[in-house]
Amino acid sequence: MSTKRITLSTGILRRPKKTKFALIDIVNLNKMRSRRVTVQVFDWSNGSPVPLKVSPCGRKICTITIAPNKSVFLFADVSKVSFKYEVRIQQNEDPKLITNVTGVTNTPFTPQPGDTVLQRNLVRIC
Repeated sequence: MSTKRITLSTGILRRPKKTKFALIDIVNLNKMRSRRVTVQVFDWSNGSPVPLKVSPCGRKICTITIAPNKSVFLFADVSKVSFKYEVRIQQNEDPKLITNVTGVTNTPFTPQPGDTVLQRNLVRIC
């Protein structure tokens, strides 16, 4: 099994008015091994990337370990992003590690049309 690390990007997304959070859902379908994933979210509204805090870490770079056969979610508050944002995910190159990104409202966290990027649509940048 490959242990090569790759970086995936949503590309720049336009933030719909109702989108308040970028929600990152990750599932590790490997039944034997934990996987380490790093998530960053950037505000690109002024033309340059400005890192945002990612929870649950409360930091601009959030690294978590996902246990075998478990799922987790991370999120960033994008409510103050004027126009556009991007999510980057650094992870092992592993088909059993699946990430989806969704822009959601405040409670009840309703997904916003055009604000979802599935694993198959993430762009490998490194």
